[in-house]
Amino acid sequence: MRLRCPYCNGKTVITHHQVVDKRVSFAYVTCTNHECGARSKIRISYAGTITPPASDLYTAMHEWFANLPEDEQKKIARQYQPALF
Repeated sequence: MRLRCPYCNGKTVITHHQVVDKRVSFAYVTCTNHECGARSKIRISYAGTITPPASDLYTAMHEWFANLPEDEQKKIARQYQPALF
């Protein structure tokens, strides 16, 4: 990802960053255009999760499957392990 200068649209470099919490940081950038040289503070934050960690998916699927009626569990299991049923 390339951060652009809001004044001249030139390239910037991150000079340092400050962690606010595990989902928000501030990046301090300097424009590399010598005629501009603007310095800015940019907030970087997570907007949301697209795919949760595998451990969370496994736990959620396990709980969902465990709460299904036994006949539904067998029906689903047959699709993935046809030799066992």
